[in-house]
Amino acid sequence: MKKMAKVIVALVVMAAIFTVPATLGKTELTAYASHKAISLKEGKKLLKKAGYRSELGYAKLSSKSKKKTVIVTYPGAKGKDIFTLRPRSKHVKIHAVFGTLDGGHFSTINYIHLPHNKTVKR
Repeated sequence: MKKMAKVIVALVVMAAIFTVPATLGKTELTAYASHKAISLKEGKKLLKKAGYRSELGYAKLSSKSKKKTVIVTYPGAKGKDIFTLRPRSKHVKIHAVFGTLDGGHFSTINYIHLPHNKTVKR
């Protein structure tokens, strides 16, 4: 019975060794993370890192896929901003569209105080 238990343990250990890549280091984990879709929590963190902290009054996830994440924010009384985040390797490209809901519909504004395009490290 003890021999059978040792054989089972050995088989489990061998299976674990062959299913987990031996070279799964930091580089591979980073590469894997770059292929994951960006969540709302991570997106807000990246937007803060890029300097858009003042625009994150109320943020919601508009759409999410592996290729891009769209976050809509409502800063101030009538503001509406649309941020598109696209993962690129270890970085994320951010495209910002600043606008207003004044007049009952969305219209873009030329907001010169923040960049419309920015790249940050993920």
